[in-house]
Amino acid sequence: MIIMDVKLNHIYGFDDFHINFTYPRKLNVSVLGSESLEGRDRFRFKKAVILMGTNATGKTSFGRALLKIFGAIKDANEAILRELNEGDSVSEFQVDFVNQGYVLHRVAGTVDGENVTLRYYSADIDEMDSYEMAVEKLTDRSTEIGGSLKSLKRAVGSLEYRFAYPEIESSIRLNDVKRSALLKTLRAVIGTLDPTLTDVSIAKDLKDSFIIRRRGKEIIIQEGKLLNRELLSSGTAEGIDIAIFLASMLSGKNCFYYCDEHFSYIQSDIEKRIFGLMVEKLGRNEQLIFTTHNTDMLNLNLPKHSFAFMKKEIDDNKYTVSVTFASDMLKRNTDSVKCAMENDVFGSIPDDSMLDELEGLTDGE
Repeated sequence: MIIMDVKLNHIYGFDDFHINFTYPRKLNVSVLGSESLEGRDRFRFKKAVILMGTNATGKTSFGRALLKIFGAIKDANEAILRELNEGDSVSEFQVDFVNQGYVLHRVAGTVDGENVTLRYYSADIDEMDSYEMAVEKLTDRSTEIGGSLKSLKRAVGSLEYRFAYPEIESSIRLNDVKRSALLKTLRAVIGTLDPTLTDVSIAKDLKDSFIIRRRGKEIIIQEGKLLNRELLSSGTAEGIDIAIFLASMLSGKNCFYYCDEHFSYIQSDIEKRIFGLMVEKLGRNEQLIFTTHNTDMLNLNLPKHSFAFMKKEIDDNKYTVSVTFASDMLKRNTDSVKCAMENDVFGSIPDDSMLDELEGLTDGE
């Protein structure tokens, strides 16, 4: 599954928010390989996006909104869409995506309390079509689905996606992960983070479980949950989720991936190395959004359209969230994304002026 365009309004703090994942011209050389729909070279999409921003700019909320929308379609469950509504206004969303075959889908909806209204559009993607050309051909097929999520699910096909972070998804799915691949990734990732944890095996007596052994103690991962987290450091515990996420990428199911700040307690070089492995494992028609605070990631040899910066601004007593891609501002190959960020070209550096009030304070003030 590939996401091409998203609009959110009155959803999780997003008002009139818009993000687009296309790019205008083909690159001669890219470490990401071909960033176009297989068989449709002009239908280009940003395959791997590093999404940065200060705290509370919406990186996790954006993932949560996508998860709710796609989860509602996958489960044909209207109640999930109602969770998008914050109660004080009508919530609106629109998502353009490609799933199976050469069809561009657009799902739009409004949520007003208990009332959910859906609209569905689609267009065939011809051999010479770009995303913009396919958008021009979108046909309203709302009457065909009749506002039914079951009918919408049949129209768009089975959706494959994976979100990684406890703040977004409460339990980690293992049903689509190969056990052999997961065993290898657990050993590699956990062993790298903690060299004393190299004894990882599949439990014989517990369903969907793995056992990590250290000095006579057993650390159990059962059905994607770490049962005795207190035995591990924060970074190693995060590593288990990362290993499961990475193992799922080995399955190759034309999947959409959202990895949200999963490396808070992990060394920068390890984060860059594992991100490189994720990119390496991405299939041709797959996509990865990777959120982070690690500015060292900006030194990676990626196209400038792979770096996005979210920011929250106040205008007329109203907060708005927007996103800027490095390619919007930096046009020369020699331009440094990290240098531009450090000079606040993207407006993503937090305003710390309120901390000035603490300077010179004495006890009791």
